Amino acid sequence: MSDLVNEYTSTMRVASYEVGAQCILKLSVLLRMCQETSGRNLELLGLGYEKMCADGIIFLLITNHAKIKRMPVHKEEITIKTHPRGVSGAQFYRDFKIYSGDELIIDVMQTSIIADANTHKVLRPKLFLDYGVFSGEKVPDEEKIPKIMVTQPLPFMGERIVRISDLDYNCHLNNTVYGDIITDFLPGGGMGRQFSEVQINYTTESALGDVLKIYAQEQDGHVLLQGFNERGCGFTAAAKLMPISREEIEFARTRIQ
Repeated sequence: MSDLVNEYTSTMRVASYEVGAQCILKLSVLLRMCQETSGRNLELLGLGYEKMCADGIIFLLITNHAKIKRMPVHKEEITIKTHPRGVSGAQFYRDFKIYSGDELIIDVMQTSIIADANTHKVLRPKLFLDYGVFSGEKVPDEEKIPKIMVTQPLPFMGERIVRISDLDYNCHLNNTVYGDIITDFLPGGGMGRQFSEVQINYTTESALGDVLKIYAQEQDGHVLLQGFNERGCGFTAAAKLMPISREEIEFARTRIQ
């Protein structure tokens, strides 16, 4: 039990439907892999979604922050190691270290809160810590994720309606779908480039039928994006992009053949 609390390891192989036109893993799939890994970890500890929901508690994601050396390619086998990192205020911190062989290629830090399963009202962390599985140590200041600052209005890029296939079991736009939205609305497009760093702050839930108005701006490879629904800011994201060539992709693919 203590081993599962301190670290949980999952191995996955990148499927054909998980990569995009550049044959590298989609950002949304990276987020799904992290979501599934943490879900499996909690399930093995007796704190799966169904158990907690029956107790009136759900997790809601607040932030994803990924530092990416490179994205995995089609057929590549990766290992994800996740660790609970403690609590800061109402937020629970958890990291994900993603390896290809012995090479650390992606580092993700994630924060979430617990909320009432019906009202989605934020609950005190103690209600989760009372299960007696996690210790709830304080997150060091140097590991805390800073807020994304948007100091001026961003140019309007378009709209994205929330459809039924976007929803998760909490009946809102699943956090992983934002990876596709960010990719689709990158100024200048994403072909020939890959993310080197991405942070997404989830602010207001978006529900079926909501229309997200997307605003974005890029300067020197740094991108800011925001999406607003009728209730206010739904998400804010910041990303850094780096060029990726066909030769780099082919080199990565030869390493796994």
